[in-house]
Amino acid sequence: MRETNMTVGKPWRLIVAFAVPLLFGNLFQQFYSMADAFLISRFLGVEPFAGVSSTSSLSHILIGFASGMTAGFAIPLAQAYGAGDAGKVRKLYRQNLRVCVVFSLLLTCVSLLLVNRLLVCMRVPEDLIGYAKRYLVILLLGILGSMLFNYFANTLRSLGDSRSPVTYLTVASLVNIALDVILIRFTPLGVAGAALATVLSQWVSVALCVRRVSRAGGVLAGEKEKFAFDGKLLRQSLSMGFPMAFQSSVISLGVLLVQYATNSMGTAAIAAYAASQQIDGIAVEPLRSLGFAMTTFVAQNYGAGRFARIKQGMRQCVWITMGMSVALGIVMLLFGRAFAAIFVGWAQTEILSLSHEFLIVHGALYAILALLFDWRYGLQGMGNTRVVVLGSLMELLMRAVSAFWLVPALGFFGACIETPLSWIGALTPVAVVWVRTVRRMDETQRQTDIKQ
Repeated sequence: MRETNMTVGKPWRLIVAFAVPLLFGNLFQQFYSMADAFLISRFLGVEPFAGVSSTSSLSHILIGFASGMTAGFAIPLAQAYGAGDAGKVRKLYRQNLRVCVVFSLLLTCVSLLLVNRLLVCMRVPEDLIGYAKRYLVILLLGILGSMLFNYFANTLRSLGDSRSPVTYLTVASLVNIALDVILIRFTPLGVAGAALATVLSQWVSVALCVRRVSRAGGVLAGEKEKFAFDGKLLRQSLSMGFPMAFQSSVISLGVLLVQYATNSMGTAAIAAYAASQQIDGIAVEPLRSLGFAMTTFVAQNYGAGRFARIKQGMRQCVWITMGMSVALGIVMLLFGRAFAAIFVGWAQTEILSLSHEFLIVHGALYAILALLFDWRYGLQGMGNTRVVVLGSLMELLMRAVSAFWLVPALGFFGACIETPLSWIGALTPVAVVWVRTVRRMDETQRQTDIKQ
């Protein structure tokens, strides 16, 4: 297994080297939904595309909970690895895997029981609800696969291996695209075929991860102690996992609120919002990937007590992401309309205009998102869960304001500004906590220097 010790070497090189495979992995993960969206819109039409898109935020809440929890579980594992405690690493890995399976099964059962009621509450238009339900039910049945892949991938990343997950996502993405073409184009399954392709390809990535972990060497393949649940370690993992799961779910809940408001604006607005979200999701992946890299970098160095190195790495990462955010904003301004045309075609002029408006607003404010990713993921690497919850609540508040006041008052423009407003809301407490954390690290370092 490829493991990387991020407590030695030039920080910016380690962060970028770790983030590049992570970026490709995240992009291929985006391709799961992109392939569905593109093929559904082109082969089945705008109505099925809008129907599937009208519930995307609902599935993201549940799947986001799964991925957020596994990312939280990886933090104490990375800290133990940075501290050189191989036995604790193995114990956390085995125990958290069992917890993930239990939670994913519970999520699947609860979500399937509530699916009809949720679709009604979201005000999905009557002519789209059939498409929405067929697609959503199959995706929900795949929660276990999503949970397991994210768990294995985050475990590998916490040990400094960001390459293996991207390799498996690449394979799974190609399988997904091939199955999409077969099941959408050449079978009567329609949108259900697209969902089935996604679920099956996720299980391909799970199988590859299991093969890697079981056959690879490294810390996970060391002496296997007799398994027994450790209450202290379980509380430590849950104290990280639940806040990050909450954060992911709250973010998706905020998107759901805005989608609830957008669903009342008709098929064109739903399709424009969906296409814009797909493009925006890809555009911010470089910023997100560098933020994820900071979680592992900070966690390992925090476990090793290297506070000055944490500050140095964060400064360098911020400079990189600031430059990227400016470049991405320019790309959205110049090519946003062309990107939207990939999904709906050039003939859909109303949808293209709305999508371009969305992308211009977001692109102009990517710098705020860059700071949020850098500082929030850095704090998560230190195990700071309070700011995760507080930032998520601020984010939800701003999205609720947009859904219930700005969208009704400003129309689609209100939907365009809801996400940047949520970035500002989340960044406010994160920035305050980051500054205070840096001061505490400086004081701790001074006390250490005095004792030495």
